[in-house]
Amino acid sequence: MRCAFVALLLALPAALAAQGRPGGPPGSMGMRGSASPADAFERQLKQNRLGLWLVLEDEGATWGAPARAALQDDALLALNLPLLLVGGKKPDAVSTYVRERYGWLRGGHWALVDADGRVLAEGATSPDAAKLAAAAERAGLKTRAQELTEFLTRNADHLEAQAALLRERTLVACRRTQRALGPEILKKTAEEAAGKPGEPLLLSTEQDAKIWSETARLLDRLFQGAWIEVASDLPWALTGAEATHSPTMRALWAQRLPLVEDALRRQPNAWDLWRIWILGADISGGRALSPLLASLEPLPGTAPEDWPPAAVLEAFVRDAKKRGDWRAIREAMEPRWDEWRRDARRAAMGQGPGERIWSRILQPLVESLISLGDAGAADQVVQQALETLRWEGVAAQARDLAQRLNRSDLAVRWGALSQAPPR
Repeated sequence: MRCAFVALLLALPAALAAQGRPGGPPGSMGMRGSASPADAFERQLKQNRLGLWLVLEDEGATWGAPARAALQDDALLALNLPLLLVGGKKPDAVSTYVRERYGWLRGGHWALVDADGRVLAEGATSPDAAKLAAAAERAGLKTRAQELTEFLTRNADHLEAQAALLRERTLVACRRTQRALGPEILKKTAEEAAGKPGEPLLLSTEQDAKIWSETARLLDRLFQGAWIEVASDLPWALTGAEATHSPTMRALWAQRLPLVEDALRRQPNAWDLWRIWILGADISGGRALSPLLASLEPLPGTAPEDWPPAAVLEAFVRDAKKRGDWRAIREAMEPRWDEWRRDARRAAMGQGPGERIWSRILQPLVESLISLGDAGAADQVVQQALETLRWEGVAAQARDLAQRLNRSDLAVRWGALSQAPPR
């Protein structure tokens, strides 16, 4: 299990980055790489099998902003098609290719095109929500949600389809929440980052019912059935912090989290179950982790560095900080750090792994040691990290942490280490 922690830790960023639907949310899609204009354009077309919105600009038609605004319309949000913006004040190779391919010789142009590049609908005046919605209707384009809903009418118990439809509903609900609350979300996020959480920012009853009721219905249906069979799909299907602004979703998670906790008592190291629990606990308003951990039984012989499970380590630290339980953090992190140091294969890991080890293990450990009044042990850990990780950012990170904790003596000492020559 000791090696399993390392494997999970290093694989998580790549695993998370690999998840999500091809094509992504509506927005500008960049042209990358050194391929020919035709190849670059074809590559963008293939990123979403349902098609995309293509907008061609020139010096007299700057349509990117109105196109993005139009795609925030409810009907167009549900389509979830990406926007490809080409051209501008100065034509480039791709915009020249697009003009030649479609015969749009002058002025601005927009079109709804399928994955093969066929034009389904088009226009030569500035796009707005009404024009684009009408174009989609004329093209007979179905949303992914409509496609899945029709599939489920014939295959009602298909769990993967239920999870995929939940994903589509969640994506749209998140964007509608962003539009409904606007700058208030950014303000609330900034306050929370500054340690001033205050009261939760919630949608009105009317807004909540319109935006989140269908998503909540789908999730509740899954929880009433064999949800655990698609546990690996649920974190992906439910991604989106905007659900925290929904009273309906908060209440649903508060009601259903005990199901996840029961499952964790049977499988306390199940990575997907922990991801679901953390997501639901955050949405429901912050459920305490310590009572759940106290109710779990690790396997006989579980090493100290393997408990709490790696999947829940960050949530464990947050929970312990809220309670001021620095000793619990120290007891969880010291064995993990000792195990990491014992494995010589991890020496000279470099910046990427070094940053992850610092944020997940070392920063909580050093902060707990300082908070417990053991500055000498904290300094020893920083020195060990410099030798083991061979990452120059360790000293700078330690200095910044000491400054936040009002330990100017340690900040000066560790800041000097960041200027020291390599050993």
